[in-house]
Amino acid sequence: MNKTIKKTLKKYDNIGDTYTYAYVGFPKGFAGIKKAFYGSYDAFKKKYPNITTDQVYPTLLYMHGSSGLYRGEVYRKYIVEELGFIFFAPNSHKIKNRPFYKSPTKKSKYIKVHKVRVAEIDYNYKKLSKLKFVDTKNIFLMGNSEGGLASAIFKSKKFSGRIITAFSCESSYFYKNFKLGSQKSEPFLNIIGTHDQFFAKSSKLNKNYKVKGNGIEKLKNYKNAKVVILPKAKHDLTLNIYVKDEILNFLRLWHKA
Repeated sequence: MNKTIKKTLKKYDNIGDTYTYAYVGFPKGFAGIKKAFYGSYDAFKKKYPNITTDQVYPTLLYMHGSSGLYRGEVYRKYIVEELGFIFFAPNSHKIKNRPFYKSPTKKSKYIKVHKVRVAEIDYNYKKLSKLKFVDTKNIFLMGNSEGGLASAIFKSKKFSGRIITAFSCESSYFYKNFKLGSQKSEPFLNIIGTHDQFFAKSSKLNKNYKVKGNGIEKLKNYKNAKVVILPKAKHDLTLNIYVKDEILNFLRLWHKA
């Protein structure tokens, strides 16, 4: 385990609550349930205390943005209902004394948050991979905004692919010396709007930084990467009509049968 992750897990000793109270989605038919379930993982286990299944399901580990699952609710619904994936989003706001910020602020404040989010991925991936109904050959990592940064830099060979939304995959006011944590062969989808208030080239927050406003420079040597730049799109990509198909098609393409 990375020393920084280990130290962070020790510092925030209730990080397990991000898993217990994660925002989840289970598809209709999972272990015989008659309709899709949306809510917390804790509530799911209380509603179905004795649920069992021999089937394994592709799973999306989703890292929400700084405002919580707000935009992830949109992604969750169509990923669960149209693909039959399990959706699992650690609830970062359950961590006691979790650092927060209001942009713009010092880089040191951002770094504290990034360390927590990366540790969440490590913790929750390990927990998920032990669940008998999770297909460990088909675990995808997705992150939006703040969660997108963590998902992009998390170092691992174990994911079937990554989706980063509303983050530009480059160094900026938000993160210094940005480096991707994925292998160059790992499927990677980066979706960003030209008018993103936080990460676009024209963002006021980036006025002192040389940014492209997208992940092309970092991803140009990644053979299975795709960068989608949406004209006029702002930070909330759930409002864009193209985003749904980009995400679903990516997951369909790289899901291992």
